[in-house]
Amino acid sequence: MDLTGLKDTLLRSFETYLGGIIAQLPSIASGLIVLLLGWLVAKLLRAIVKNVTQKAGVDKVAERTGLSQVLAKVGVKKVSVLLAGLAYGLAMLIFIVAAAEVMHMEGLSNAIDRFFGYLPTLATALAIFIGGLWGADKVKSQVSTVMESVGLGGAKMVAGLLGGCIVLFTTITALNVAGVDTTLITSNILVVMAGILLAFGIAYGHAARDVLSNILGSYYGKDRFKPGMRVRVGNDEGVIEKIDSISITIRTHDRLVLLPTRQLITERIEIIAEPEEPGGGVA
Repeated sequence: MDLTGLKDTLLRSFETYLGGIIAQLPSIASGLIVLLLGWLVAKLLRAIVKNVTQKAGVDKVAERTGLSQVLAKVGVKKVSVLLAGLAYGLAMLIFIVAAAEVMHMEGLSNAIDRFFGYLPTLATALAIFIGGLWGADKVKSQVSTVMESVGLGGAKMVAGLLGGCIVLFTTITALNVAGVDTTLITSNILVVMAGILLAFGIAYGHAARDVLSNILGSYYGKDRFKPGMRVRVGNDEGVIEKIDSISITIRTHDRLVLLPTRQLITERIEIIAEPEEPGGGVA
């Protein structure tokens, strides 16, 4: 073995490698300076955006619209902090691209350029997802309030189910916008959801049929029967005090009687006297 030749080869290789590093030192130093400058600019921009958005009342608007509660689910406490963080991240990416070009790192620069090209699509997908969370919260709140106001049971469960469906389908939509193929997931979920909704609809409809019949009875009977009217329903005779969506309240001579409003359209009702007007006449 020619040790001298091997030694010369290793020395030349080392000198070439070291020479390359030394030749790149100015570019590396320049790139690090660009990164340091970018970090300082990004921090300053983040502070400015956060201060401006807080003074503009963005956080208060988000709290009033319920957006803050939605963002809290994904770990964001304030909208101003989110916007400031986005400004910081974008500024850093711009300076990273500049530093990569200074250091002749074409691969990193091209990758970040492709990310910037994908950024509008990603932002749209995130907006759809956050909008779905916000819409689900609003639907849950409204459905729960309406069902409780008319006396339907299981309001929270129904509202939660509807909200979950909205979140599920908006998430799938967001993934599609982001370029993720969800064909198999969507088909399976649709089959499962169709079965669940069908079973739930049958069970809930069977359980709530009496309540729904009372609501319909109130709707069709409120124009025929009014408070102050003396009526006889079956064995109960008295003056109607109140008619709501669930029951009709009749005051007899010795007690209050609550009857389901469906009896307004299913039972024989005898009108004994019309309600009196304030002046003493009959309406």
